Amino acid sequence: MTQTKKKYITLIIYCLCFFVVWSIFELNNKFYIASVLINSGVIKTAVWTLPAILLILKFHDTVQIGLKEMFTTKVKWPRYLWVYALLIVWVLLGGFFRPGGLSFSLDFNALIIVLFVGVTEEMVFRGWLLNAMLKDMPHWLAILINSVLFLLIHFPRLIREDILISTFTSFNFIGLIALSVIFSVSFLKSKNILIPITMHMLYDLMMFVFLP
Repeated sequence: MTQTKKKYITLIIYCLCFFVVWSIFELNNKFYIASVLINSGVIKTAVWTLPAILLILKFHDTVQIGLKEMFTTKVKWPRYLWVYALLIVWVLLGGFFRPGGLSFSLDFNALIIVLFVGVTEEMVFRGWLLNAMLKDMPHWLAILINSVLFLLIHFPRLIREDILISTFTSFNFIGLIALSVIFSVSFLKSKNILIPITMHMLYDLMMFVFLP
């Protein structure tokens, strides 16, 4: 069996286990812990980040961008400033047009979520899942599949908060897909995972500060 075939078998098994385990955790109050630090930090690091890093290392010959490369590739940051600005405008405009308008709130929990969610989700969805597909299929297809997976992993939270149906009827799910495409293309172009991580952090920070 070739390394590439092993990679895709592992990829399928990983996705099934990952989505099932995370869904059980998110939907079962017995497992869901009120502490933001534990949920977003300890548990997400264990369930999301560490397995992704280990799989990137295991299949380093068949991924598009190696683990060391994705953290050390030099980036011309000014090239991406317009994307950061776009994300800021996106959130502010969304808040301006929503009922009640913009508000302001900043607390310690928000900062923890911003710090960990950006890292954990980008290491899984761009660092591992997208990275594993880029070498073997058209990039647009890899980005599309990745965006669908990114949307699906949000289903448990949307169900827990009882907003799954409204997310689709209001077409808000398109925003999740668009974000995934932005993060994916930025990773593909820069070859540096810090670009999508910081973009993700900025978006989440803006959401928690202005749309709490």
